[in-house]
Amino acid sequence: MQEDDGAFGSEMCVGFVPSRFRDSVPFMLVEELNRMWFALAIAAAVCFGIRGIFYHWSSQQGMNRNLMLSGVFAAGLFVCLALNATLSQPWNDRVLYGLLMGLFSFAANAAMYKGFATGKASSVALLIALPAVPVVLLAYLLWGETLTAGQWAAFLIIVTGVALVRFTGDFSWQQREGMKWGLAAMLFFAFSDVTNKQAAVAGAAPFPMLALMFACGTALFGGWWLREKFLRQRAFSGGTETAPQERAEADGALIRAPWSEWKTFLWGVLAGLFNAAGMIFLFWAFESGITGLVSAIISLNVVILLLYARFVVKEPFKPQETAGLAISLAGVLVLHLVS
Repeated sequence: MQEDDGAFGSEMCVGFVPSRFRDSVPFMLVEELNRMWFALAIAAAVCFGIRGIFYHWSSQQGMNRNLMLSGVFAAGLFVCLALNATLSQPWNDRVLYGLLMGLFSFAANAAMYKGFATGKASSVALLIALPAVPVVLLAYLLWGETLTAGQWAAFLIIVTGVALVRFTGDFSWQQREGMKWGLAAMLFFAFSDVTNKQAAVAGAAPFPMLALMFACGTALFGGWWLREKFLRQRAFSGGTETAPQERAEADGALIRAPWSEWKTFLWGVLAGLFNAAGMIFLFWAFESGITGLVSAIISLNVVILLLYARFVVKEPFKPQETAGLAISLAGVLVLHLVS
């Protein structure tokens, strides 16, 4: 692989140690830096959990979901461009993986919302909590990554705990339409994780690559919002416009007094700061971590949302949520011990 001088992200790395400096770094320090993938994955999960809190709260407000998500991605674009202006990481063909990640992220969110609209929420929520399962298989097929017995145990414990947290008791295999979209969302989330890992393997510079991902997402969600706005205006001018309640599902807003466009966009920008931090931590975790394990840890972001619901919204824990939380944390402990 060709190296670019001064480009941290473009060099073949062992953890955070670029190859040309590896011989001058004590072996124990290299090993310690390589273990940082675990802490980075936890940090990413926390950031995504906080982002989930923003999403949960905003879902109860009168704001357009697509405009808000456009703001989320726009914030990430600004953060990555600002960081790259300081670090001067290279823009080369390897950063084009970011475009694929943006497409997969957009498709995953679109499929998730479609699933919630057409099927039982529990069925869709359970499926979108399990992208780590196809990620493990894809990582084996693409890079030959395998897990030790202890790592398999930790992986299965974490995935089981997350599934329990998501399970609401009214899961139904008969909700085929919602299941179809939930499965599509799970696969697209998995494809995004795998593409992120491939970008790290290829030596893509993280900030230009993520900037492209965020630019793609901003354009797609913003374009979707503009399309809906155009259709509403045309319907209104044609005299076929109906009450706000009847078009709430179309524009992603709940039946409340609508937020202004700028307020909605800026709220997305605020949530996007946590999303950007999570994506940066995730890229670094993928650089030296095992793909399936990193993806499993990321799925723990639902625990942050669960704690928010319990201690801020004051929603009581359901028995399966308590069990899922305990099992997930036990899985993290096991993974820390075996790694």
